[in-house]
Formats: sequence, structure tokens, C-alpha cells
Amino acid sequence: MSALKAEPTGSMNPNAVPIYFFGTSAGGTTLDQGEGGGNPFASAFVELLARKELTLNALTDDLAELTELKSNGVQRPETPARSSLMMWRILPRPSKESRIALVFVFSDYSASGGATSLPGAEHDARRVSAALALAGFETQMTVDPERDNIGDILRDFAIRSADADAALLYTTGHGVEVDGIVYLLPGDYPVSERNSGLAHFALRLPEFSAAMRAKRANLIFYAGCRNDPYGQQR
Repeated sequence: MSALKAEPTGSMNPNAVPIYFFGTSAGGTTLDQGEGGGNPFASAFVELLARKELTLNALTDDLAELTELKSNGVQRPETPARSSLMMWRILPRPSKESRIALVFVFSDYSASGGATSLPGAEHDARRVSAALALAGFETQMTVDPERDNIGDILRDFAIRSADADAALLYTTGHGVEVDGIVYLLPGDYPVSERNSGLAHFALRLPEFSAAMRAKRANLIFYAGCRNDPYGQQR
């Protein structure tokens, strides 16, 4: 699996540097089937995208509060610091603003040798995709992509995002955080290798930043866990 390499940003608007929303804090876990049949982070996101008016500032504040409420305190989202981009209007969409989104989810872990599959993640992929489409995003949904196709999917999104005003990525699946780096585990990740397989078989979350090249806003929503279950036994 070839990683998408970051390219120089050149004269990119400083506000367009990718910013992250995490469904839980460092070391935390997320629920696959909570309120709404999926991750409470996804439930909160979908609910907010149904509003008539929404700024990035309101999304940032309310996404954290709603997720914590819907998860009964299990998930404490980590949201970005304030910036001038926070007044960006998500809803209603400005008529001339081009937007694209990629919903990139791993749900089937039957080939992993032990990881539990995540039916809620596939459910979330469908409802998040629908909510983004209604919010004016040209949305591509990818569920359980083949390993050989992942690089092509991200490269295609990078090309399309470079022509857009705003780009958004929603991603989830089994995830771990080791030494401050979040890794997303593909469905065939060999769990018997524990953390020793991360460098060769997992996707580093920062790799997604290279695909986020929109001119005004680049948002990454990561709904997976951030604990380290495979590093507890050495």
C-alpha cells in the first residue's frame, strides 16, 4: 500500500491547513453502536448538518457537547483551536462555493485474525454521506476498500480537492494511538502482530492531510478509538 505523500503547500491560504476533529480524546475509545445505531460522534455530526444555519465555530462547540451527551460521557471529543476560519459558514452553503467530501470507512474485520467487525461504522458511512450531500458536498463513500486501491482513492481525492473551495474527510474503523500518532487499521490488519505491524499495514492519520488541498477549508473528522490495545503486552 503506497502512502500519499504530502506536497509543498506553496501559496496556500493559511486557513486551508487541514484541521482535525477527533471523536474522543487521546487514550479514549469510541462506541460502534450507540445512539442512532452507530458512533455517537457520527450521530452528533449528522444532527448538526441538519440545521438551517451552521458556522464552523458552532459545529466545533456543539459537536463536542452533543457527542459527550449521546455517549453518556464515554467519548470526550477533541476539537480544533479557534481561528479566523471559525466564522466560515457551513449552512446554508454559499451558492458559488464548491465542496467535496470523502467518507472513508473500514467496517469488516473478518480478515484481521481477531478484530471485531464494526457494523455501526458502515451504518455511519451511509448516514454521514447522505447528510454531507444535503449540505452541498459532492460526496464519495468508500467502505472497506481493497488495500491495493487505497492509494488511488486518496490520490484521486487530492486532485479533486485542489479544485474545490472546501474539502471534508470523515473516516473511522479500528484505530490506535501510539506515541502521539493515530493509526487507522484496514480490515485485513494482522492483529497477531500487535503494534509491530503498524508501520507496514496501518494508515497514519497524518497521511490523509496530503489529500486535503482545498483553497479555503480542509476538515478531517476521525471517529475511531485512540487507545493502544495492542501495545499493552510486549
